[in-house]
Amino acid sequence: MSHIPLLCVKRLLEEMETSAFNPPTDEEIDKAQQELGFAFPSEYITFLKSGYDLGDIPMEALEIANTPSHVNIYEAVENARKYFNLPTSLLPICEDNGDYYCLNQSGEVVFWSHNGATNEKWSGVSAWREEMLAEFNGE
Repeated sequence: MSHIPLLCVKRLLEEMETSAFNPPTDEEIDKAQQELGFAFPSEYITFLKSGYDLGDIPMEALEIANTPSHVNIYEAVENARKYFNLPTSLLPICEDNGDYYCLNQSGEVVFWSHNGATNEKWSGVSAWREEMLAEFNGE
């Protein structure tokens, strides 16, 4: 039977503590709004501060601060506009296999396919999240 030395456990716990997710600050949110040229609705700001909580949905929300490239909102915006002609009136908040769930200027979430606009729309981030969770859970 092997035993993990106490020192190793302590180091692992310290690493986990320092790499824990920190939600974006108000300053980071303000900066993102300025740099992206998009005013975030209050519901989206609440979502950001919740830690981008998508529950068990097997997708990752795009993040605005200290992000790896695969969830970086700035890179996603640049790529979606460059390669898929995403209009500036939409802000991607979640990428799904080259397609995007986006906020429009009314605070609704719309689905943007890499082939262009679709008719899929939700009244806001909460409604979109609830429907995605229900779909994932087979409800």
